Amino acid sequence: MTRKSKYTAEYKRGKSKNPIPFPHIVILEKKEVYFKIDSGWPASLTVKPIMREHFPDDFTGIIASVKTWEKLMRELDPNNKID
Repeated sequence: MTRKSKYTAEYKRGKSKNPIPFPHIVILEKKEVYFKIDSGWPASLTVKPIMREHFPDDFTGIIASVKTWEKLMRELDPNNKID
């Protein structure tokens, strides 16, 4: 079964190399993916298709508040390479 979304497939054809159109942080230990979506609805509706296409089923997609996003950014290890 293909889990591809037509919306992310269209985005891949653009200039960017990252197929996920929002800033995101993956926490492997907790199996969580935090998204920074400033525009709200309807952009927030894309989280579920993005999660289906790019992450295993046991990962959870979370839209981070401004406060949570800032906390996550402070906690990022500057020595880790982010692709």
